[in-house]
Amino acid sequence: MLGMGASKPVSGQADDIVDCPITDAYEIIGHKFFENYPKWCPQVVDLEQISPPPILSGTIGRQVTRDRGIDSESTFEVSEFSPATKFEIKGITEPFRSAYELTAEGPNKTRIAFTFELQEIDLMMRPFQKLIKTALQDGAVQTIENIKNLLESAPA
Repeated sequence: MLGMGASKPVSGQADDIVDCPITDAYEIIGHKFFENYPKWCPQVVDLEQISPPPILSGTIGRQVTRDRGIDSESTFEVSEFSPATKFEIKGITEPFRSAYELTAEGPNKTRIAFTFELQEIDLMMRPFQKLIKTALQDGAVQTIENIKNLLESAPA
């Protein structure tokens, strides 16, 4: 049937400059992801590193998120671990991708760009694609605000 194929990805993106050196920012976002992720993403109610430490490309994790009282579990993989540059996770059991890109904006300032992408939308949800995109965009903005607050309040 026409129009019944795979959906196009839908994403939300946001960025901001934080008062934090790039190495410190990556330490919190990348190296200590499993410790800090729930601090900037309050929907995460359970998070576990399944692969043994340290965190590298290929590390597997499991998360439980709660949205409007409904819990969803997913397994993901660290798909990119490039210190002081990029940290990305990609869903294994759910079709999503979260990417954090870092760029030095001076000795003590870092631009952090965040993208959350749903790589596929269920057929029944496709009529709501515009609403989903708006929700993802709002979520990306909130994520960047939360990361900024965390990084700028972290002890030096």
